[in-house]
Amino acid sequence: MTKRWPALMLLVAALLAGCAAPPAPSPGAAPAPAAGAVQWQYVRSTSYEAAQPGLGVSHRYQSELGWVDVYVYGMKRSDWAAGVADPEFGEHFKSAVEEVRLAGTRGVYAKVDVGPVSDELIDGQAFRRVSFRVLHAQSRKTYDSFTYLTGRNGRLLKYRMSFVTPAPANLDAIAREFIERNLRSGPDMPRASHPLLSI
Repeated sequence: MTKRWPALMLLVAALLAGCAAPPAPSPGAAPAPAAGAVQWQYVRSTSYEAAQPGLGVSHRYQSELGWVDVYVYGMKRSDWAAGVADPEFGEHFKSAVEEVRLAGTRGVYAKVDVGPVSDELIDGQAFRRVSFRVLHAQSRKTYDSFTYLTGRNGRLLKYRMSFVTPAPANLDAIAREFIERNLRSGPDMPRASHPLLSI
């Protein structure tokens, strides 16, 4: 684990960069949209490999409800077991939760509440899921956030989702629907072509 700590810290920095600039919420309260009615717009892709091999790439999507970052990476491995079965999966998931807590101690969030952890099956793929409620330190806005992590095709696939509060009551359905569509279209390839950014 200690050999991977520098890589984890770079991943934390990359995640915090994505968290530091939330989209502006739509004014006024609207009725909860049906899961399939939410329109997600591809924004950009970022490669972390130049800075630290093993950290892979991320793809950002945005909607009127919030944003999703899709991370595909291997931590210098290409043999991660499918789903949540890898012997190192549990420890890596704990570090993903700790990333959000660290964001609180570093001042990105003024408050972090961590919800329960559960294993879920989405479109035949086993994921480990955790929810957060965070208060953004700069904007003073509250967000409901989720992390879904799985092993897929020998790498790790992570969905980090953040929704502006008050969030729709069917937030879990909206999150699952995004993941289902993304799994079917291929997490490695965004649905629109934009230049790949490197950090």
